Amino acid sequence: MRGKLRRRSAMVTAVAALSAGGMVLSTGSASASALLTVQVGAAVFNGRNLASGTVGVPDLWSGDTLLATCWNTGENLGGGNRWYLTVLERYNRLNGLELTVTGWTYAPYVDNSAATNGTLQHC
Repeated sequence: MRGKLRRRSAMVTAVAALSAGGMVLSTGSASASALLTVQVGAAVFNGRNLASGTVGVPDLWSGDTLLATCWNTGENLGGGNRWYLTVLERYNRLNGLELTVTGWTYAPYVDNSAATNGTLQHC
């Protein structure tokens, strides 16, 4: 239980730091998390495929941001098979509304999978 509280506290601290400064937390060559700007548009899914359904938050549009902790492979929706584990969504188009719902976003629709090339660790 103690370890879970520490990890949660660390994540809250990380989210606060990222929200305030838009910075990336680094642990060696790959980051523990990254604040990414959505380029096209992305929904947040329960799993790494369309059949898993969305988590119930609004879709992210171009210019919105998300906090990703790592990436993994999943269904290929036409641009590759990489997905980001997303833990925070910031809707710049909705006056900066921030939600902390965990789910998966399709990486090619976020940043053309750029963060999978060394910015984020594989989950």
